[in-house]
Amino acid sequence: MENFQKSLLSIIIPTIGRIEELISLLESIYSCDTDHSQIEIIVIDQNNISFLKEVRLKFESVRFENVDFKGLSKAKNYGAALANGKWLCFPDDDCEFFYDTIKLALHFLNESKADIIFGKCIDRNANDSVMNFKNQDFTLTVETMSGGFVEATGFVKKEVFSQYKFDESMGAGCFHGAEEGYDWLFRILKNSKYKVIFNPLILFYHPQIISVKGDQASIKRVFTYRCGFAKLCFKHEFYFKFFKRVVLVSFSLPFFAFFDQKKLRYYSAELLGLFSGAIIK
Repeated sequence: MENFQKSLLSIIIPTIGRIEELISLLESIYSCDTDHSQIEIIVIDQNNISFLKEVRLKFESVRFENVDFKGLSKAKNYGAALANGKWLCFPDDDCEFFYDTIKLALHFLNESKADIIFGKCIDRNANDSVMNFKNQDFTLTVETMSGGFVEATGFVKKEVFSQYKFDESMGAGCFHGAEEGYDWLFRILKNSKYKVIFNPLILFYHPQIISVKGDQASIKRVFTYRCGFAKLCFKHEFYFKFFKRVVLVSFSLPFFAFFDQKKLRYYSAELLGLFSGAIIK
């Protein structure tokens, strides 16, 4: 095994089931305007050992760690424990860096003396993807989190992450399949005095989330996502937020029962996810 030296930045990429997207991500990182001798890339491979054989051969300087578990949050924590960098970054395996993503992130971190910085995701048409982001930079607080973070765009000090890891019972691959990022950042902002900022100049490409409602994939996705949402709400006592969503979904069902059977199935799955996530620990 290579001797991995101390780095400025560790990029940790959990991956499962993707080859072409992972290649595009790795190529985008190597195309960045930065000192690559100060960067280590760690891929947490949750596939069969032979699945990424060609990718391993193509990117020999990347550290591939094949693991026998599934779960995005667990994979991120596992990768962070291996990392040598002062800063950690956890991009999704279907996103890409822009040529100046790393350079700008490290510049603004140094300039602001922040402990965590988030950028924004855009699609190929330069439209916001994943969520709608704010247009100006700002400091995040518990009250101002909205519109200022997606964990896949974050750069965080390793010393901060060592104190605040992802909840391994939440996120993709778990029954409570979402909101691990919100939970992670909320705990940091609520319980510490670390400085967290957002800057919209730090860009990542990320495909738009498919918004089709009613097919099998969307029904499975909304169920697991709402299980995660429910766990988040009860973990942090966001009771009003939870019951507001339950009421809104419940009142929509009679309408869709008459006018849109696909959306009826979709929102029924969402309601089931909300209750299941609240009941099952």
